[in-house]
Amino acid sequence: MMQYRFLIIVSLLFISGCVHRGSLTPPQDVLEHQRQVQAIGDWQLTGKLGIRTSADSGSASVKWAQQLASYQINLSGPLGQKSMIITGTPEKVRLEQTGEPVQEAKTAEALIKKSAGWTLPVAQLAYWVRGVPAPKLRITQLQQNETGLIAQLIQGGWSIYYSNYRDQTFNGINLPLPGKITAEYKDVRLVLVIRDWRLGAAQ
Repeated sequence: MMQYRFLIIVSLLFISGCVHRGSLTPPQDVLEHQRQVQAIGDWQLTGKLGIRTSADSGSASVKWAQQLASYQINLSGPLGQKSMIITGTPEKVRLEQTGEPVQEAKTAEALIKKSAGWTLPVAQLAYWVRGVPAPKLRITQLQQNETGLIAQLIQGGWSIYYSNYRDQTFNGINLPLPGKITAEYKDVRLVLVIRDWRLGAAQ
């Protein structure tokens, strides 16, 4: 069951859910923030991920490094008492778990299907985690805070709440990124507390 719990986290990191009817066009200031954020191809974050469902709960340390279309996500800590490394490129996705055979698949969807028996679309968390809507996924609801940044976003059935924005510097520009993200879908609740953002190629 511990392995299953880890696979739930992997799937949630990559799940986007179904597209709902109705769509909102983001305000211009949100679109501008989205443009600035997405112009940064390399970024890293470290933090803590908590997950709660009707049947279980736990937490893990997270280190996520994104380099254009490639990424590596490290999960470690009490959740499942195992470490997990998810490495993705445009060609394949690789899953390494402590004490388990390495698994590979062409896409994240195929890997989750192979590992957990589910068929899921690739998630939009790489966008959500940076405080911007995911492209090509209809927006059901969007609320801004007093500074014009997203406070609540509903996409694909997920309700995502943002707080603790802090300015991060990139090429002399201050770019606000969230420090805490809460994502809810039915009885699943994820809380990501980000301790550190690093924008640009790793030194």
